[in-house]
Amino acid sequence: MSTLPRAPKIALVVTVAVLVVAVTTAWCLQVRAEREDVAQRYVIVVERAEDALCVLSLDELQALESRRVVMQGQRQEGPPLLSVLESCGVVEFESVEVFGMGVRDDGYIRLGREEIDEDVLLDFAIRGTTKLCGPDIPWERRVRDVERIVVR
Repeated sequence: MSTLPRAPKIALVVTVAVLVVAVTTAWCLQVRAEREDVAQRYVIVVERAEDALCVLSLDELQALESRRVVMQGQRQEGPPLLSVLESCGVVEFESVEVFGMGVRDDGYIRLGREEIDEDVLLDFAIRGTTKLCGPDIPWERRVRDVERIVVR
């Protein structure tokens, strides 16, 4: 049994609880600030033959038509890749290569035109970036934090 009287025990528990709340609040504020900073700087470059066709900010991507699709048991929402390409003037193409930051995945996928339909999306991630996903793209091949789309 503890030798501390009841009042000091209560004070200790309250102090620990206040510290936990303070640390958690500070961490949440830091994560939010970092997410807002990433979202303000985040862009996707769409290019063909090393020429940038357009550069899309997160706000511009959010202004495009958005779809909701359930993939691998999770709801994904964002503009279809075809709409993103069309907004950059791309109507005809044979394939695309999508490059991401490569931190939590390979950061690369190549898709032929026949593999891309309205359900292949740039899903909006909570941290203010996008990920390329689709019902026929396996979980491990998705590209998170998309930075560049090369049209072939």
